[in-house]
Amino acid sequence: MGAANHLAVLIERWFTDRLMRHRGVSSNTIASYRDTFRLLFAFAQTRLGKSPSQLTLRDLDAPFIGAFLEDLETRRSASVRTRNLRLTAIRSF
Repeated sequence: MGAANHLAVLIERWFTDRLMRHRGVSSNTIASYRDTFRLLFAFAQTRLGKSPSQLTLRDLDAPFIGAFLEDLETRRSASVRTRNLRLTAIRSF
């Protein structure tokens, strides 16, 4: 599998090139998006048994993202608003 398929590489480029350089998003947005992906990676490690460096885009299919969002609401008691903010970060990626 090429480096372009590794999610960690894509996420890093997205943060540094797309969000920071091209879109100039605020530090609060960066922090929120960072937290979203930390939660997502922790969920993936538990659910899929893969470390963030082993994840690929194929691992982040719709059922997986749905399960992640449901987990936020049930296990972490996140509000619908918080869940939707996390979804916004993922969709932006």
